[in-house]
Amino acid sequence: MLTSLYASLLCLFFIFLSVRVIALRGNPVFAVLSFGKDRPDTLDRAIRAHGNFAEYTPLFLILLYLAERSDMASSGIHAYAASFFAGRLMHGICFALLKRNLFLRVGGTVLTLFPLLGLASWHLRSLWLA
Repeated sequence: MLTSLYASLLCLFFIFLSVRVIALRGNPVFAVLSFGKDRPDTLDRAIRAHGNFAEYTPLFLILLYLAERSDMASSGIHAYAASFFAGRLMHGICFALLKRNLFLRVGGTVLTLFPLLGLASWHLRSLWLA
């Protein structure tokens, strides 16, 4: 199942974002990921990167799984999933690791929202034609 592949990749990145927040909160085990701690908004940005990921990813995976179960072409599954994954990476890196990067933030947002819109539209069209 392709959804399993992308769910696993997204999970690994979610764990990274989680560990980054833990490190910034002072856990010595993950101190290597606490770089940039001297900036006052670093922890807040890492928390938002983690939270934003947690808000969008479950809905996307549900829509992806349903599309796969409804026999969407594997090329479509890959296109939507790879786009979403790239978007989440871009957005997460921008917020969790960098001070500011407009390209990563905007690009990450676009590559997050368009796959969601595409899958939702595909499902609605499938229902309409059924």
